Amino acid sequence: MKELSRRGFLRGAGLVAGTAAVASLAGCSSGADESWMPEWTEEADLIVVGYGGAGALAAIAGVHEGASVIVLEKSVERDGGSTGCSGGHLHSCVGVDIDEWTGTVMHGAFGGMDEAIVPDYLAHFNETPEWMEAYGVAIDWVDEGNDGHKRPLAYQGGYVSGRDGIVGMYLFEEIEARSEEYGVDVRTATPAKKLIQNPLTKEVIGVQAETADGQTLYFKAKKAVILACGGYENNTWYQFNYNQPGVRIFPWGTPNNTGDGIAMAGNIGAEIWHMHALELASLCFKLPSELADCSIATDATAGITPYNYVIVDYNGKRFMKEDTTGAHDMSHQNGFDFDSKACDYKHLPMFLVFDQAFFDAKPLWTGSGREGIINTYAGVWNYRHPEDLRLDWGPDNTKAVEQGWIFKGETVEELAANIKARRPCGTASEDINGIDAAALATTIETFNSYVDAGADAAYKRDPAHMAKIGAGPYYAIELAYSSINTQGGPRRNANCQTVDTFGEVIPRLYNAGECGSFNSFVYTIGNILEAVTTGRVAAQHAITLAAWDEKK
Repeated sequence: MKELSRRGFLRGAGLVAGTAAVASLAGCSSGADESWMPEWTEEADLIVVGYGGAGALAAIAGVHEGASVIVLEKSVERDGGSTGCSGGHLHSCVGVDIDEWTGTVMHGAFGGMDEAIVPDYLAHFNETPEWMEAYGVAIDWVDEGNDGHKRPLAYQGGYVSGRDGIVGMYLFEEIEARSEEYGVDVRTATPAKKLIQNPLTKEVIGVQAETADGQTLYFKAKKAVILACGGYENNTWYQFNYNQPGVRIFPWGTPNNTGDGIAMAGNIGAEIWHMHALELASLCFKLPSELADCSIATDATAGITPYNYVIVDYNGKRFMKEDTTGAHDMSHQNGFDFDSKACDYKHLPMFLVFDQAFFDAKPLWTGSGREGIINTYAGVWNYRHPEDLRLDWGPDNTKAVEQGWIFKGETVEELAANIKARRPCGTASEDINGIDAAALATTIETFNSYVDAGADAAYKRDPAHMAKIGAGPYYAIELAYSSINTQGGPRRNANCQTVDTFGEVIPRLYNAGECGSFNSFVYTIGNILEAVTTGRVAAQHAITLAAWDEKK
């Protein structure tokens, strides 16, 4: 096993030796002023921040190699982060030719990746099946073909053994069971707040964290800190600065991903990369999503069902092909069209408009926007506690009308008058208090004529996804955008060591998974496979370091 554990991650042996030398220097500086050093609450060889797929595999790998590990998790329970509410499909980089795949990755990077590190990084993926077996994580690996993304034509995909469907909670349950067998020490409701760095050697030697009641704790990392705390899906400040200014995009998954690792690493000089790479998902219902603090999503398959609806902007006009799913979509979204002279988005806010038959057909939200995948923490995610919902939609759409999420009118004109919303960049004086009734009526009439003609002459919506908007009453609900995840964060090398703005390794700091993903623009590397691989690689590399407090 030791031969296996050394084969894949000692490609950076020179970096390890250099870091060890710095550690030796620090250990010999007993006469130096250490008044900056906190009084440690606890210590371990590795302090892992985050307990999703990357953090859990980092912890398992560390314990497997004989290291002591403490995991600091922000969530109040061990729910798996993004991995726990993902599709659970380990795909796209196993069993592929490294040279060929390097070319594909570099094409999708559009200049945002250092080609020199890509082959070693991709080689780690091919080792993952062997390592998952070594850790006792039961994964079935099967041959697959390209699914339309920028990926190899053929590769191996991984699925949790003995489970029906590709569901992230199944994958994380399997990982969690192995974590418990290894005795991994996980501290829930203990978010990391700050990295502790030696001001002389620049080594990261610990983490400042906080308990639920506000108590400050200091965890000493004798060998390294691994940041595995996800992306920034639920941080509007980052969204407004790196994605669509003023447009909140709601996460399908955990609301706990607020870019904590990005802030902590950036605070000590890490280079931050790939922040523009936000992976869009289906549309969602805006007001309920704000209440739940995550995406209350629409259908994510062939648009919203049934099909007797249109999506209109605040002018009452259609502006998009409504049956576009948006999943992992980097294509231009018409809703993001911007008018530079008016200094505002042309089509936001936007609304789903439908008739009584659509209203009666089913609840607009039933706990998950994508069948078989736990993509929202508002309901189905807490299958352990089904009585504890963040948002209760009710058995039909009546409660949504009562709560003011759905607007109603006996006629199209009355509906138009009742629609209310806030503009993305506007002040209260620019709020939407009713939309153009004549324009909305014309939009519905025109759409119905397209249904009769069997073709959408305006936006090419699939005729099979079109049905006439019939008798009232009529309804509307404001829509927003969802995200699957983000890719941005601290830059890392092939060994998952965090790199500073000068391209140098920050000693004893690693980052894994979604926190600084190698996906730099196009979604070429499967995030779940990347999480379990990079968590393992980071830990395996980190445990080769000598403890910084050892005297030489």
